[in-house]
Amino acid sequence: MTKTCLLASVAAFCLPAIAHAQDAPPERWTPDDIVVTGERETYRTDEASVTRTPVPLIETPQSIQVLTRAFIRDQELNTLDEALRNVSGVVPTLPSEAVLANPIVRGFEAEIFTDGLIGYGDTAVIDPASLWNAERVEVAKGPTSTLFGGGTGSPLGGLINIVSKTANDTRAFAFRVRAGSFDEYSAAADANVPLSSTLAIRLVGEAQTNGDYIDAVKVDRTLIAPSIRFAPSDGTDIVARLTHTRVEQLEYAGLPAQFRDDPRVDRARFTGAVDAPRTTIDNLTYQLELKQQLTEGLTLNARLRRYESAFDERATTPFFGFYPCGAASFLNDTSCPQVSARLPADIGEWTGDLSLTGEFTTGAIEHVVLAGVQADRTDYDAAIGFTLFTPFALDYAGPARVGGFTEPTLNQFITNRYKTNAAYLQDQVTIGPVHLLGSIRYSELRLEEVAGGAGNNRSYHEWDPRIGATLDLTEGISLFAGYATGSRLAIFFSGAEPPVPERSESFEGGFKFALASVGLSGTIAAYRIDRSNVPTPDPNTFGSSVQVGKQRSEGVEADLIFEPTPAFSLLASYAYTDARVLADNAIPAGSRLPRVPKHSGRLAARYRVQDGGLKGLELGAGVTANSGAVMTLPTGAKTDGYAVVDALASYRIGQARIGLRVDNLLNTDYFIPYQYLAQDVVRPGNPRSAFVTVGFDL
Repeated sequence: MTKTCLLASVAAFCLPAIAHAQDAPPERWTPDDIVVTGERETYRTDEASVTRTPVPLIETPQSIQVLTRAFIRDQELNTLDEALRNVSGVVPTLPSEAVLANPIVRGFEAEIFTDGLIGYGDTAVIDPASLWNAERVEVAKGPTSTLFGGGTGSPLGGLINIVSKTANDTRAFAFRVRAGSFDEYSAAADANVPLSSTLAIRLVGEAQTNGDYIDAVKVDRTLIAPSIRFAPSDGTDIVARLTHTRVEQLEYAGLPAQFRDDPRVDRARFTGAVDAPRTTIDNLTYQLELKQQLTEGLTLNARLRRYESAFDERATTPFFGFYPCGAASFLNDTSCPQVSARLPADIGEWTGDLSLTGEFTTGAIEHVVLAGVQADRTDYDAAIGFTLFTPFALDYAGPARVGGFTEPTLNQFITNRYKTNAAYLQDQVTIGPVHLLGSIRYSELRLEEVAGGAGNNRSYHEWDPRIGATLDLTEGISLFAGYATGSRLAIFFSGAEPPVPERSESFEGGFKFALASVGLSGTIAAYRIDRSNVPTPDPNTFGSSVQVGKQRSEGVEADLIFEPTPAFSLLASYAYTDARVLADNAIPAGSRLPRVPKHSGRLAARYRVQDGGLKGLELGAGVTANSGAVMTLPTGAKTDGYAVVDALASYRIGQARIGLRVDNLLNTDYFIPYQYLAQDVVRPGNPRSAFVTVGFDL
């Protein structure tokens, strides 16, 4: 189905209903209309751009969490993984894992979006260099295929959306410098300048350099993000933005789990050849957004983006499948053979979304209708090289720094083309205290393996429905339930039969709170997600796969914010996640999925002195806890549980602010699972460390 046909189909379906609207209510503001011109002193919000409509979160039958700019500032959060630890059921991707793995939401990999559009999606290379350009971070849990997609398909477990700072009509300037442990230094600026009553520009930038707790690692990050906003009339809003980020770092391959408690091994040593070239990640996006009010209650939204990513990953790593540690006669029991590896890749993506939002009433029933079309084309070109037959020995108990990197010959080339054409329709209905949601999405997903794969070249046609209901129990408390499905391409699949899209099916329900009188907001939810068509080894053909695997994640989550007065804020999150294999040819049924702790949670409290001689002083503390998690399947080792404490303090004098953050205050020793070539490796948690931030808002 062509994009033109999809647009015509949607228009034919939804516009008659809008044309027969009765008594159109006053226009409601959407999250994209909100321009934050100052820092809010609250962590609460009841709106998120991931809903794609002006319907409040308390009326939306889905668990959605939002980390506001005020929270990001107060917690001195610098990277996306630091932010995501505050949301229940999320396993962040560490910055050093960005090329290899995606974050996990509710047991399954999630995708990172920026300003509502995906950036490829199969890896976390779109992870921003810092949060300096983030206005807020939104996490939508469960399948989100109805309204989101592109790249390799739609998220099966959830999505993470980063809302960027945007030019607005208030003149402002902010500057920040930061220094701390591991030789971290950064400088950042944010300048917003209205040029006229209809035109504004904004420039956001940051440069950061720092070492790492891991010896020899040095990381350089840069960010530049200009935007222009043009509003020639009350009903027209045009935004153009460009974002460029670059990361350079010596890549860490993790510590083999068998050595984590060996007293002869220094947990902070770099586990590879220090003469390896640094891995580089370059991301560049150009985005154009148009919002046009057509009539009262009817708005057109259009977004177009070009995303370009070039990463060149180089590293040395153990390769347990070929060379078990200590197995060869020329090695001692604290050594592993190391191979050199390289993975360069170029990604080019065009993605666009065109939608209509209509608000109208039919009798006593209020409607918010969203209808749109979406198109995406992604070109992925990569190569792989390993020095599998010329390894070198690395003694993990030996000298801290060794060489040995050999530039591998690139001998495997991958060229894939992904195309998505989709149409979606959603109606959110309010009848008194009852809010109903129904939506459907049709997607044409095309996979073309030009080189390096099995030569698959075919299209798939997927229908993804979503239904839900919310009941207002009382003012500020609602009960919700929802059902949704998801679909995405099974990429890099090697099998005798062509692949089919992976599928997910989700049920969730719970309570939502927006009690302004007592300052309580948040969500308590229970859920179950079933994932099917998971690739698993073919028992009849060596090196081949079949899609008969099934997995399930179910659990209970709570995300609450309590702010009884302007002086006090408390964030509390907890997740019980039981993510397991249901069926597989190689993995025993019942095996827990990797990297997902069964219990996880965080508390973060902050107190602000409101008057007197210490007015402007703020003190905070937090604790993050996780139970152990499996590293790999089918028989991977397991990490131990841990709890770490952090402390914060800041003081504001006029337009200046100084902040202090101390991580791992009690200097707890712990390890976390580390995603590197699906091997049993871990990364040690950072010891006690401190960071000072000085900022000015003019």
